[in-house]
Amino acid sequence: METEEYGEIMKTIKGFHGLTRNCLMVLTEKFPKIQKETLYSILSLEYQRHMKHRFEKSPSSINKMYDLYEKAITNGEDSGVIIRLSLENKIAPCLAAKLILLKKYEDVLNDESVLQTNVSQYLRDTSLIDDKVLAYEIFLCTLYDDQYSHIVEVMRTSVGQQYEIVINRKLRELGLAFRDEEWLRKLGYDKTPDFKLDIPIMIDGLVIHWIESKAVFGDVESHTEYIKNQYSSYWNRFGPGLVIYWFGYMKCITETTSKNLMIKDKIPENIQQLE
Repeated sequence: METEEYGEIMKTIKGFHGLTRNCLMVLTEKFPKIQKETLYSILSLEYQRHMKHRFEKSPSSINKMYDLYEKAITNGEDSGVIIRLSLENKIAPCLAAKLILLKKYEDVLNDESVLQTNVSQYLRDTSLIDDKVLAYEIFLCTLYDDQYSHIVEVMRTSVGQQYEIVINRKLRELGLAFRDEEWLRKLGYDKTPDFKLDIPIMIDGLVIHWIESKAVFGDVESHTEYIKNQYSSYWNRFGPGLVIYWFGYMKCITETTSKNLMIKDKIPENIQQLE
């Protein structure tokens, strides 16, 4: 993706006020030629960065959100109170719900670790919440929040695994010997790529020793973080490798990327096996 087109998408995201699921609808209408999964990934990356700066679990934030919730319930407002509060305070519905749960059960579960564990369980299974009104409000948040809901977490994990299976099958079709991440960790490696090839392959003149699957869009910031926290360790230990950003990437990242790294958005067809 060209930088200019990415900039237009980001401009639309930053200018939108509302739920991210509605923002995605706007993006798909405005950029019909771009894959929906790509737009969602770009939106998700930007929104999560925004939440890192905006969301806080300080006592004042917790008390404020809980007081607003209690006032709305006391006034008999219609269902969807927490969702409306999340929009007014510009945080994700499930994060707003978490603040309310932390306050609701702080006296009952006075141990911090127990409180955090139980709140996480309540977000995953609202039937555990003894307050029926609050339980329904939290349940609505899990339905409308397409970024921080536990349902979304499960879906992201599943999608990531599906793309790893695609690579696994391709390597087997080519008759290539390889070790997966689980096997490498058993050997004691702390940072491991998804696939380490026993015998390297060659793609476009570059000898490839490992492959990393990323079911996300590769923008400059996330790619830079991956290099720092993952890729640099891989190529220092194993040599050059291939990274597949299945939902596309900004073309400019290939210009600044080390020659030890090849960037693609699908499995290359011109794979040469080495003797």
